[in-house]
Amino acid sequence: MSAGTFDGALRRLFSQLSHGGDPDPHAEGMLRCGQAGREALGTRVRFCLRWQDGRVRQARYRAYGCPYTLATCEWLAGRLEGLALPERSPDALAGALGAPPDWADALGIPPERLGRLLIIEDALHAALRADADADADPAMTNPA
Repeated sequence: MSAGTFDGALRRLFSQLSHGGDPDPHAEGMLRCGQAGREALGTRVRFCLRWQDGRVRQARYRAYGCPYTLATCEWLAGRLEGLALPERSPDALAGALGAPPDWADALGIPPERLGRLLIIEDALHAALRADADADADPAMTNPA
């Protein structure tokens, strides 16, 4: 796929968005949510990860942004579900999924969109750092 074209895998991811929305409130496990970005600046992402037995059992996101942002969130959520991490840390996450430049390469996202992927990474890191169930209400608010 050539960089800068929205086709193939990106188009499929964007057209499905099966991990978008709120986590199942009845699912077992520890829920951790984190968010980053601002709608006023064009991108806002919230990731909720439900952990059980050292694995991500459920990954859900809510996002405001360009199609590249939404497709990347979908791709990452799909890769996160079922993933075992030795620890809930940014380093463990990067070891398992790579970093935003790796995601851009894998999905053919143009370099000028890398800033959007950094916001996604920040939201994932915030979810990893969140206290267990401290932010169990996954509804996105709209801060000024």
